[in-house]
Amino acid sequence: MMDPLVTESALRGTPGHVTLPFSSRVVDHNLIELSTKIIEVIYRYQNKRGGTEGLQSDIGLLSGLTQVYTHVKSNRAIKMALPAFPFKSPNTKIKVLGRLPDKAEEFALAHLNGLCAAIKDVYEPGAELTIISDGIVYNDLLSVPDSDVWAYGEALRELAKTKGFEYIRFSRLGDLVPMSVPQSLDEVSYVANATNFRVGLMNNFSSKDWNVSDRIAEDEDVCLTYRGYLKFLFTDLAETYPVSDSFSKSKFKKGTESIAKQMLVRGQAFARAVREKFGGHVRLSIHPSTGQNKVSVSTLPTDSSYTTPWHCTLGIRLDGTVTSNLSQTFRDDPKWELVYEDGRPSYFREKSDLYNWSTGAINVTPVYPSGVMIQPAEGHNTLSMQNIDAQKVRALSELNSPVLLRGFSGSRDRERYLAKASEFGTPLPWKFGILLEVKDRGADTRGLNNVLSAEWMPFHFDGLFKTMDMTREDGTTYKLPNPPRFQLFTSVTPSPSDTGFTLFSTSTFVFKHLPDHLPVETLKTLTWSVSTSSFDSTKLHGLPLVQDHPVTGKPCLRYHEPWPTSKTNFEATDITIDGLSPEASADVCKVLDNLLHDRRVVYYHSWQKGDILVSDNILTMHTRSDFKGGADRELWRIHFD
Repeated sequence: MMDPLVTESALRGTPGHVTLPFSSRVVDHNLIELSTKIIEVIYRYQNKRGGTEGLQSDIGLLSGLTQVYTHVKSNRAIKMALPAFPFKSPNTKIKVLGRLPDKAEEFALAHLNGLCAAIKDVYEPGAELTIISDGIVYNDLLSVPDSDVWAYGEALRELAKTKGFEYIRFSRLGDLVPMSVPQSLDEVSYVANATNFRVGLMNNFSSKDWNVSDRIAEDEDVCLTYRGYLKFLFTDLAETYPVSDSFSKSKFKKGTESIAKQMLVRGQAFARAVREKFGGHVRLSIHPSTGQNKVSVSTLPTDSSYTTPWHCTLGIRLDGTVTSNLSQTFRDDPKWELVYEDGRPSYFREKSDLYNWSTGAINVTPVYPSGVMIQPAEGHNTLSMQNIDAQKVRALSELNSPVLLRGFSGSRDRERYLAKASEFGTPLPWKFGILLEVKDRGADTRGLNNVLSAEWMPFHFDGLFKTMDMTREDGTTYKLPNPPRFQLFTSVTPSPSDTGFTLFSTSTFVFKHLPDHLPVETLKTLTWSVSTSSFDSTKLHGLPLVQDHPVTGKPCLRYHEPWPTSKTNFEATDITIDGLSPEASADVCKVLDNLLHDRRVVYYHSWQKGDILVSDNILTMHTRSDFKGGADRELWRIHFD
């Protein structure tokens, strides 16, 4: 008997198609839409190398959608699993800087933690990512001691804890293989059980009829992984098995092929164990893949082909963009310098005199995804705000904003703070003075819309509150923004660590992730208009969406996020892209709004008492997250040119 939900007309549908309507008791369309948003977030992090990779991502996407829907329907956190972070390459001469995690692992974990945070941005229960280290599965094949695998894994866990990567989890040996191991492992017990783990893995999960040569020939995913193994083994083992008169290149090649095949044999058992023990998780992978069974992700926010931190070294340019390469490649290039952290080599950075002050020794640390933090170097803790090299900080912020200065005393002395502002440039007054005290004033907005409230604000540049009158050839007048060049903040009070963030998104990273259908060259042709009853009833028209930076010449986004009454208790701010239909205008705004909030782009700053921060108001847009009304949160803010 035909289900009454499936009518004859529904079956007939349009010519050539069968339409099966879903009942609300079969599937919840709202949950499907929410699940789709989550999948879209995950696929932002997909590693797109081209070729055959990702050709079956549509199948994998549908499978992933089913897994996500299951979690969403139960209102549970989205669980993801990533076999990765085994151990540092054994080639510490050519590829990596040492045996322990460094800046590459830090940025990789920050990147993956950002993936989970991005899911929480669209789905309140959030997400968690379990890293399943496969180091102990393969390390003996690469002559890496079990103790090195332990040390790497423990340092990785400590790094995640220290940096506050709250969505990252790590599995242990007993999570995969049924074996008796101490509940609390230490190095000795780990090493003692390492061989038993490998034996147990193969005994419990290997397939006896799994022929590695046949699989390489017949399974595209296996072939892609095999090619990837061969590629990194060539340099991984170059120092372990050096080519010589008695050991030819052909012997080395044959040997690495044999090791790669053994890795595949163990890998199929490991993959089965992961499927069985983490079956409800969305499966991520660092290996090239067709996308049918897993999503290949790049663990590093890099613009190079070196996408895993244990196989490369990180290089950070002056503008904050990240590249990765062999450590030897950076050493051979005079434009790069090696940076040490905690007494160990950590990463390379583009050389610049901006990192050196005559007023005192400092440490300059890159921040993910953009910006830098400057602190007094060890032994120079007496440095005060007066020791800050204002002109170098200003110049650095024009390249990579924001620049955070932490640990310099005296920043909460009002008179000294006002005097210091003049060293950065020419302070510009608000309509009520030079210094704005930013704190929750309830309904007292002072004409600044929701700036002095506790609610979430739109992304913007500081340009709507300050305008100048211009005259056309026909004598009529119009207004244009006359924004300040820079913002100077200091935190008078500590802020809650989990709310009241100030968000910064630089054009460098917004434009890096623009979709193909909306390149920066198209944005350069567009103008926009704004209307709000706030800021003295500002109405501006024909504003360029992209402006070249006056110092660097790089394109910069000049925009304000639309802010309707549904998002604020104060005045709305209406934004339209000129010359486009309402639908097309809304689409452009949606792309820009999503990118400004994209966790690969936006830096969330949590204020500590005494923090000083400089941001370039042309390069970088900003906003503030909401916080509990009446909270003890106060910033001082000065604009300067």
